[in-house]
Amino acid sequence: MKILLVTAGYSIFDAKGQLNSFLAYLTEKNLSEKGHEVKISDVTKGTGDVDREVAKLLWADTIIYITPIMWFNMPAPMVKWLGEVLLYKKTFIITDEYGEGGQVPADNFMIVTTSNMKSSDLGKGFVLKDAPHIDDIMQPLIMTNTYLSIRNQIPTFHAGDVIAGDTSWIEQAYQEHLDSYFK
Repeated sequence: MKILLVTAGYSIFDAKGQLNSFLAYLTEKNLSEKGHEVKISDVTKGTGDVDREVAKLLWADTIIYITPIMWFNMPAPMVKWLGEVLLYKKTFIITDEYGEGGQVPADNFMIVTTSNMKSSDLGKGFVLKDAPHIDDIMQPLIMTNTYLSIRNQIPTFHAGDVIAGDTSWIEQAYQEHLDSYFK
């Protein structure tokens, strides 16, 4: 399988982006050892050559986004990368039925996300009461992939409570997640 990792190890407040970079490293290592071809787009380093980035996107069978949650969305570098790489007549076309013109040939996408919210916070309190699942927060990225015709979502991996909490569980749980969905 040809897999594109789009990673945004972004620094904000006490978080330095290191966990997202580590998850990208684990992903590349795990999937490469299983014989998958892996390419990486690190959006925190800037898009650089847009044509090269578009080519990687159009090359992939599966796209894995590794991103922190920033203000209930992706960080600015991820949004900027999408804005620069998702090009009319290359990755989508306009059709009579909105959202049916995706041109990205990938079959699958997966979101790997980190945040300081606990999974147990989802669906509770005033802010998260309408978001009982992490995918409720990641809707902009999910809908973008659906728009591009990448409609098979591999379940999201969420590493929560990463600034104040215990993060020792993440590596093993993530390896098990990858092993469950990638052979």
